[in-house]
Amino acid sequence: MRRFFLIACLSAGLSACGVGAPAPARPDPALEHLFSKLSQAEDAASAAPLEAEIWARWADSGSPSVNILLERANAAHAVGDSDLALRFLDRASALAPDFAEPWNRRATLAYDADDHPGAIAAIMETLKRQPRHFAAMGALGLIYEELGQDRKALEAFRSALAVHPFYELALQGVRRIEPRVDGREA
Repeated sequence: MRRFFLIACLSAGLSACGVGAPAPARPDPALEHLFSKLSQAEDAASAAPLEAEIWARWADSGSPSVNILLERANAAHAVGDSDLALRFLDRASALAPDFAEPWNRRATLAYDADDHPGAIAAIMETLKRQPRHFAAMGALGLIYEELGQDRKALEAFRSALAVHPFYELALQGVRRIEPRVDGREA
């Protein structure tokens, strides 16, 4: 009984300190400003530094613990240990449920494993958390293109371009698919 009481007290104390609690979603006015500037960029050269800043903000959860988990997931993925990478991403999502990047990285792992449904589901979760994630939209376009769903692919690439008018992956996708879709149902 004393053991149960001790565990309950320790758990309550850790919860009160915020240990194990999800990191709250942070409003990011700087990110809003970057997206505004990106949408007004005149060319790819002026868009490139804005894109880099957006990626840096997307990669930062605001929690050192979550950021370390993402780094470890990347390291595990780099050496081919997808299971370990997924475990790190699961933990990152548990700590920061509103953070999009663990889902974006899950999509990459699923895609690399030829799990198109899993990749699409992870991209949708990414977009729930970060609706302007142009890279997730571009990846969705690539997947739909591989699946022969040209109209959906074109729509995804165009969505990416609505956010980032000079996103090269989406520009190339539109150039490839538009001629196939024009004039016929895809």
